[in-house]
Amino acid sequence: MQQISFDIIWTHLEIHIDTIESIWIISQNIQSKLHDFEQTFSRFIEGNWLYNLNKNRTGILDNDGQIMLNKMLEIARNTNGYFDPTIWKRLTELWYGNKNIWFDIRGTDSEYGSYKDIELHWDQVLLHKNIELEFGGIGKWYLIDIIYSELQEFPRFLINFGWDLYGRGGWKIGLESPFASDEIIGTLVLDNTFLACSAGTKRKWGNHHHLIDPHTGESAWDVVASYVEGTSGMMTDGYATTLCVMPWELAYETLQNTPFISGVIVSKDGNIYQKKGSRAEIFS
Repeated sequence: MQQISFDIIWTHLEIHIDTIESIWIISQNIQSKLHDFEQTFSRFIEGNWLYNLNKNRTGILDNDGQIMLNKMLEIARNTNGYFDPTIWKRLTELWYGNKNIWFDIRGTDSEYGSYKDIELHWDQVLLHKNIELEFGGIGKWYLIDIIYSELQEFPRFLINFGWDLYGRGGWKIGLESPFASDEIIGTLVLDNTFLACSAGTKRKWGNHHHLIDPHTGESAWDVVASYVEGTSGMMTDGYATTLCVMPWELAYETLQNTPFISGVIVSKDGNIYQKKGSRAEIFS
């Protein structure tokens, strides 16, 4: 068993490959591609392409950007805007990331807009109103798709990118409880499966957490965790986040009626819904 491990886009990446062959060249290729992605699309690098897009209100998308933005807009349309690639603006208004904020922040007058204020003409994107675009909603999973394509020669490997996962060859993992970090609610064997996990209990400050309902501008509380299985990294990630910002009944209906994903959602009251076809073994 060999391992590739490094930090990128503020997240720890671990890749476990069941092989005795040298993985040095593959490791270098993966690190180079992920570094190039970070330099272009990270919201934390001043002066990069994303920074200039949000500043100048227009920009030209490369192939990676076109794939991601088209996929984000597709998910946004299919979920009536509950997935929204412009929500970062609202998070900054709520002082996301400031650990000293303990009070509730409501009633800002900013017009933060929505995905409908993104105008796309082939490879040119224009931003309207006061929105800011960011690719965090599916960017990490686009990178997992890239990593996955680099590892096709290996029959058994596991990608763990901040506990968003892809496994080939059978890897049994625990599904962490949203209510207690030292407990699990079940297990799942990853075998040619993507698993995206999302929970509002992980990034909290004051009376808020980072999963914002775009329709209200406030943290969503009905669904406390989602564990979404699928065959596409970007789709599993997009829907894992989306289910957590929906009202419970809508999340239930969306998971039930979206054909290319499966998985589990947990309500604030501890109720668990598991879609038929999910490979997870949930403890009773």
